[in-house]
Amino acid sequence: MIIWLYNLGMVCYAGLIRLAAMWNPKAKAMLLGWRETKTLNRTQIHHQINGVVSPSFELIWIHCASLGEFEMAKPIAAALQAASSQRHVLFSFFSPSGYNHAVLDINQTKVYLPLDGASSAKRWMQQWNPQAAIFIRYEFWYHYMKSLHQNQIPAFALGVAIAPNHFLLSRIAQPWRKQLQQFQAIGLINQNMCKLATQNQFHNAFVFGDPKFNRAAERALLPSPLQNPDIHTNTNTELLQWMRNKPTLILGSAWQPEIQLLQQFIQQYPQALENWQILIAPHNLNPQFIQYIQQAFSEFPTAIFSENPPNNNHTIAILNTIGQLAQCYRFGTIAIIGGAFGKGLHNTIEAAAFGLPIVFGPNHNKFPEASQFIQAGFGFSVNHQNQFNQTLLQLIQQHSPNQPHPLSQSAAQFVQNHMAKISEFVKLTYPQALNQGN
Repeated sequence: MIIWLYNLGMVCYAGLIRLAAMWNPKAKAMLLGWRETKTLNRTQIHHQINGVVSPSFELIWIHCASLGEFEMAKPIAAALQAASSQRHVLFSFFSPSGYNHAVLDINQTKVYLPLDGASSAKRWMQQWNPQAAIFIRYEFWYHYMKSLHQNQIPAFALGVAIAPNHFLLSRIAQPWRKQLQQFQAIGLINQNMCKLATQNQFHNAFVFGDPKFNRAAERALLPSPLQNPDIHTNTNTELLQWMRNKPTLILGSAWQPEIQLLQQFIQQYPQALENWQILIAPHNLNPQFIQYIQQAFSEFPTAIFSENPPNNNHTIAILNTIGQLAQCYRFGTIAIIGGAFGKGLHNTIEAAAFGLPIVFGPNHNKFPEASQFIQAGFGFSVNHQNQFNQTLLQLIQQHSPNQPHPLSQSAAQFVQNHMAKISEFVKLTYPQALNQGN
């Protein structure tokens, strides 16, 4: 009965996507993506990469819900391909936000994953014939998992996060649990989650760690694209020079609550940030919200990055572009991360990897790294204006000019210490399971 209702829901959802595609660009992109994916296969991929792999290359299918999961999957894919030059990675996405912004490495392909169903899963296996499948984080599609088992294809779930109230542990999730219990391995992000999974009959669970830490640590070790002369633009150069000018407070993926908190802080403590500058990267890039930010800080000289890159005369810069925030953390001093006064916290690990103490709102229960940061002493959850004021004021006062923040080393080291055990997974688990699957 549960699966029957699930199938009905998938049919209804497909109909809604087709209807919405008449006016909604995202729905239209999904529909076109499904159609284009049907025209591809292994043979076409080999023609595109001929000379890199043999016709009998191993195809590793990695499914990512969106861009965040793709970033988690990149170090996993890199390790798998480093172990064998004959492995091609097929990334599948559900949403255009992941597909459109996913930057692939050599010998990789990206496609849209058709909606879950018995016929679409069967067609997918025939189309791609993967040698192994990896699901990242939360994506558990019933028919695709069942089809993998029917075709004796090794399957893994990595970077999985669960809590006592997780869907997988509910009564109605029994069909999904049955499929996951047949996976070669389920990699949980920490010991407590692994224990919870084992208590619920996931005897294939193990502590894998969080690959988000790997990706962030990798970025922190690489030279900044802002400093790369091969991709220098005038705007990048000016942004880099501006961020090196003074200690920088960064509002990453900010929403209205974070803007209001900072606005009130400045009004109550006008001298606190006198020798600082502020970079605001709004989550919502529409012109109305950019204008709202300008009005909130109208007393300060403000630059909108895409129109007028900041210079030494600007106290505030609004980064209204996509893809540069992570590297800006490299030159920041303190980060305020948005989202946790609403539906949920945005990415804090990127800021931590570059050694920034982090302030965020109260809604972070679905993001275990936030609680870990708080326990480690460089993460701070605030519930209201007074708490925000006290926390930010203390962090500012702790900082000495021309020095890293005192909490910087703790943050960066934490990320290094909590990276997922990707090389161990590739070396010990994956080859054995792949051989069993063949």
